[in-house]
Amino acid sequence: MIEQVAIAALLAWCLQLALAYWQARRFYREVSSLRRLGCCATAMAGGRYRGRAYVVLVAHPTQQTIIAARQLSGLTVFARLRPLPQLVGRSLDELLSPAALSAAGLSPRLMEAVGAAARTLREACQPRSGSSAGSGSGSQARPAALPVLQSQP
Repeated sequence: MIEQVAIAALLAWCLQLALAYWQARRFYREVSSLRRLGCCATAMAGGRYRGRAYVVLVAHPTQQTIIAARQLSGLTVFARLRPLPQLVGRSLDELLSPAALSAAGLSPRLMEAVGAAARTLREACQPRSGSSAGSGSGSQARPAALPVLQSQP
């Protein structure tokens, strides 16, 4: 009897791992397609017990306005990235204001994630000052998670 319970628990755990892997692959596939649009940042808010909300924001590198926004929230591995149309077209500075986010009708957890992603995007999409000549040769903004190496003059 104990062996059957242990085997059932092991099979349930393996199924849970497989479904979580499947969800992560879907998430990263869509994020990689969004990264082609411009400067991209992801952020998470919430915790284990009250639930998590993930946000993906894509900003235009020079205008610093949002061109795509997605959210992932849900309690199951079947949750998908859903669009956030109320954020598209807004500036990064506007997304850093809690008043503007509450006016957009976002939940507090989602507002926290949007603010974190907007701060990351603002840092990543800032014009690089002090770079050497030839900096305007089609360089693209790098993700915030990767270090940016600048040459010394």
